Amino acid sequence: MSGGKIYIDALSEFYRAAYVLDGVLTELILQDKNESVQADNIYAGRVEKVLPSGIAFVNIGYKKPVFIQINDSREGENIKNIRPGQEITLQIIKEAYDEKCAVATSALSLAGRYAVMIKSEGQTGVSAKITDSAKRQELKEIGDIYNKNGISPIIRTSAQNADTADIAKELAKLYERLTDIIERGKCTKAPALIYSECSPLDRAIKDIGDDDCTIVTNDRENYEEFSKRYKNTVLYEGAIPIFRNFSIEKQIDELYERKVWLKNGGYIVIDETEAMTVVDVNSGKATESKNYSNINKAACEEIARQIRLRNIGGMIIADFINIKDRAENEKLIAHMEKCILSDRVKVHIVGMTELGLMQMTRQKKRKPLSKYIFHSCPYCNGTGHIKNIGCICDNIKNQIADIFASTVYNRVKVSANEDIIKHLKQVCGDIENIFNKKIDYDIIRTSRFDYYEIDKLNT
Repeated sequence: MSGGKIYIDALSEFYRAAYVLDGVLTELILQDKNESVQADNIYAGRVEKVLPSGIAFVNIGYKKPVFIQINDSREGENIKNIRPGQEITLQIIKEAYDEKCAVATSALSLAGRYAVMIKSEGQTGVSAKITDSAKRQELKEIGDIYNKNGISPIIRTSAQNADTADIAKELAKLYERLTDIIERGKCTKAPALIYSECSPLDRAIKDIGDDDCTIVTNDRENYEEFSKRYKNTVLYEGAIPIFRNFSIEKQIDELYERKVWLKNGGYIVIDETEAMTVVDVNSGKATESKNYSNINKAACEEIARQIRLRNIGGMIIADFINIKDRAENEKLIAHMEKCILSDRVKVHIVGMTELGLMQMTRQKKRKPLSKYIFHSCPYCNGTGHIKNIGCICDNIKNQIADIFASTVYNRVKVSANEDIIKHLKQVCGDIENIFNKKIDYDIIRTSRFDYYEIDKLNT
């Protein structure tokens, strides 16, 4: 990602960092300023409970414990037989949200711009995206220097065009830091924070930037801090909010919509659910509706962009238009694979189902954008639906009949909005006649369409 700009808004409700390339919002990182347990933080934790299923809950000094899957292949042998009360060093790999606990691992790692240093006995790894064999060998030899004492490096894709001296310098720094963290973990009394990798803004620059990026921030303190470490740093002091001035806010607002239009007139619909995210591709206004391949191709590009921008993780199912044969499936998968190359989060394309649905998974690490922006509706509990007038009135009518039939009360008062009261008057007359009892109606103002009260009276 060369030549783009990272705009950092440090004065909003969240820390917001937007990577913009040729005027197009390519990645957005949000971080709650009050969130203390962040991905990549390392803690000394005390095991509270170990379940037969292979999950351990660990106290790290936060209001909720984190959990670790002790039978995961990434976990070391020292984790397999942990017991309640034992102290371990662990790292957050997935942040908590809603009612879900944060997820942690004992396989500690530190990420730099050019490499990742891992607590592991493995060999030096080199990104598969670096295909030049001579370059791979050169980078492996640099990494091998720091593959020792139970620590091994993985060279990232960004290293292929970097100066070898800069790579070696970073490797030495990461090795020294991880060694120190491991030693501190052995002598720190749990629960305690051992290491917080960096500020959310630093993390954003490291994750989505490169040496050619320009950093624009609206906070002088951040500017003075960043300008010492990054050569292309600019302080924005305009009166118009930074994201609005550079046309970023409008692009962010579009991320809240279910329907996203494609340039060729087609559109996709994105529905996030608890279990998975479903994307439906439609021809819309496209004039080339007889040739769906171009619409599907454009949809691949937009789906890859949207799941990255919205930080959608987990299972993703995409329903494309009119895919007829295996050859077309393979072309579509190949194009999607190209589209997801720029995503720094691991995306895996599982394949196509018999019904022509593309199956994908995307690694979960931080909260999706929707969890920062939206709360579940308190009226529908996130379903998007409430009962209609007829159903609500049936419930009220049945409750009134039950009161008249089984209690001594000979009068009730129903309080609800005007539409419900109007409908009740039409359907409840027979109840008054059957039981020879009285129903009073009271129209009230309420923000909830389905809200009502029934008061029991004796007269």
